[in-house]
Amino acid sequence: MLSFQNIEYLYGLAGLLPMVGLFIYVLKWKQKARRLLGNERLVNQLTSDYSNKKFLFKIILILFVIGLLIVSAANLHQPIKEKGTVGSGIDVMIALDVSKSMLAEDEKPTRLDKAKQLIYQLTQQLENNRIGLVVFAGRAYLQMPLTSDVGAAKMFVSNANPALISWQGTVIADALNLCNNSLDTKEKKYKAAILITDGEDQDTKAVAVAKELAEKGVIVHTVGVGSETGAPIIETGTNDYKRNANGETIISKLNATLLRQIAEETGGTYHYLNTTAAVGNDLSQLLNSMDKKEFGNPNGYVNYESYYFIFLAVALLLLMIEFFVSERKKTKLTLNNGALMAMFVLSGAVPALSQSNNSLILKGNELYRKGDFKAAQVEYDQVLGKDSKNNTAAFNNANSLYRQQQYTEAAKRMEALATSSTDPILQAKAWYNKGLSEIKQQQLEQAAMSFKKSLLLNNNDETSRENLQMVLNNLNDKNKKQDNKQSEKNKPQPKDNKQPTKKQAEQQLNMLREEEKRLQKEIQQKKFKQESGEEKDW
Repeated sequence: MLSFQNIEYLYGLAGLLPMVGLFIYVLKWKQKARRLLGNERLVNQLTSDYSNKKFLFKIILILFVIGLLIVSAANLHQPIKEKGTVGSGIDVMIALDVSKSMLAEDEKPTRLDKAKQLIYQLTQQLENNRIGLVVFAGRAYLQMPLTSDVGAAKMFVSNANPALISWQGTVIADALNLCNNSLDTKEKKYKAAILITDGEDQDTKAVAVAKELAEKGVIVHTVGVGSETGAPIIETGTNDYKRNANGETIISKLNATLLRQIAEETGGTYHYLNTTAAVGNDLSQLLNSMDKKEFGNPNGYVNYESYYFIFLAVALLLLMIEFFVSERKKTKLTLNNGALMAMFVLSGAVPALSQSNNSLILKGNELYRKGDFKAAQVEYDQVLGKDSKNNTAAFNNANSLYRQQQYTEAAKRMEALATSSTDPILQAKAWYNKGLSEIKQQQLEQAAMSFKKSLLLNNNDETSRENLQMVLNNLNDKNKKQDNKQSEKNKPQPKDNKQPTKKQAEQQLNMLREEEKRLQKEIQQKKFKQESGEEKDW
């Protein structure tokens, strides 16, 4: 069904009425000015080549151009997939630990906040699948059933906090059971669960429940939040740490061993949440590579086919006609007709070309979602062959190369897109993906520069900021090692014989001369005594 995306823009058409009044006023003013010039016959002779009809025609064209631009901005479109259509994907249940131990600050700002950042990223990367949310502490509750509504998922995640569950503790077994019950129990595939917790379990049933989930075809990927050294927990509403019955400060530690056991029992993987970007990418790749099933789309339209370019093309055509139409009667229109014919041909070709490119991009996107990145790249290449400035095809093409581990070419194309595009959001994404490609190539300095450029364009992107910090830390460690090696190499070696300075050499020479004079004097005295005899003592 055709509809306008921005229907409120159509109110701008009402602005054409005062413009019509203004043009009528201009026409009357011109007629009055002609009468004031003097003799009417003489004025008619002087303006014999002027055409009032052509002037009126140009005004009407301008009004139509303004109206078409307003309609184009309102964006007439129709859905490609409507309610009830069939999509393909998997069912993913996310179990989020909201116990008080998740308020520990060994992960900044807290363990819980960092876990939420990971889920925000996953909801974007798993938008073609159905996602559900379970929150748990001493009890587990279904916060959101399976849905493909990304906006709803983000809203429920943002509201997750320890206040939701009055019964504190951490019972992982209950959370896994609730995830299993929320998934389709008839099929033994097409489903997975993501457990995000610090692993401080209050019961011993978690591993046994994981075995039951594995028998029912549920793959559980676990994500550990926190540190194994642990951190104290600040009591909500106070500045004091949580203490036990003996008054000792409670230290909450990450139990990575339990989380690894749960993942191994179900054929899943364990991930330590050091950086949300890396863990999010790994999990999305694992989930998107699973076999997919078909399911309906009851939550609304998926994609739209826009027709704004038709109105825009006609507006540009009329504007060109207005430019070539002269107000003089004797102006020949032969050249103008030729220009009009060319414009009509172009206006017919533009929609057809856009429709073809759009279908190729949609086909490439579908192949990309299925994991056939090479085939997707072929579709995007066809679009770029017809329209080298198609930013959507260029961006998806570079992503396909990245998925095929062609990191050098992917980085090159992302940089070309970032420098040629005028869209700051697209530029920020292109620099970010270029940085990821350079990390894969161990080009840390180039990666740091790419993430900095991305942050300059989108300062609110926490993922880019985390990646930049990680790269800078690695570069700092590398430079320290190189400096230590260089300092050892340049360390002066001890020498036994030191070369005297010029001043010291002159002093030694003078001392030798004085010694020589003294010896000469003694020799002369001894010789004199021998010749004169020994002196006698009276």
